[in-house]
Amino acid sequence: MTTVLRTENPEAGVVVLEMARPERLNAISRELAAAMVSELDKLAVDGSTRAVVLAGAGERAFGAGIDVKELAAHAPSEGDEHRELMLRLQRTLCDYPLPTVAAVHGIAAGASLQLALHCDLVIAGPGARLGMPELSAGLPGLLGGWLLHTRGGPQLAADLLLGGRWLSGEEAVAAGLAARLVPAGEERASAVAVAANIAGYQPAALAATHAWLRRLRTHGAVSFEQAIEAAGSVLREAGA
Repeated sequence: MTTVLRTENPEAGVVVLEMARPERLNAISRELAAAMVSELDKLAVDGSTRAVVLAGAGERAFGAGIDVKELAAHAPSEGDEHRELMLRLQRTLCDYPLPTVAAVHGIAAGASLQLALHCDLVIAGPGARLGMPELSAGLPGLLGGWLLHTRGGPQLAADLLLGGRWLSGEEAVAAGLAARLVPAGEERASAVAVAANIAGYQPAALAATHAWLRRLRTHGAVSFEQAIEAAGSVLREAGA
């Protein structure tokens, strides 16, 4: 396994993926994006992994977004490859068949925050700083805007993208971008505990519930009758 991504198995059925570029605040390089896609694909089908925790190495950041320094140094074709890898990584997490938990400490910016928001649950510490500073880096905030709009609403999306606002862990929970606020230094342990609890559920029931939550998140609110019909489809697909 490449050193930019570390894995560990702290509990039965739980795998932690640690973005390991602390010298760059875990900014997402081409190598890191490719390694994450490869590892996530393997875990999805290995039969033993029940939940995945996404974390960042070091004390300062979950992740500082796409590595703009590397991106700027690329030839145009390499820059396009970098962006395509990022899109593939986001697609992988958006449609991921296993429950995912993000352990957010320190900076979670841009593309790194997008990865966290694609997870089913976000666990944040009080020192977390969540932001989408794409415009200040000369980049359009498109997918970030979609995620913020769907997770927190249009005003929150505009405030972070246009207003340049950064959210603390407490504000992220209040805004609906994080599920729980935990004491500083306990972000990863808390995320692992949540993932271990998830991993202990009956497999078919877990698969159906997780697929249903994902469907609601991507398709939005439906009527009760539509919910009954769609839930039946999800149950059949999950074999529950």
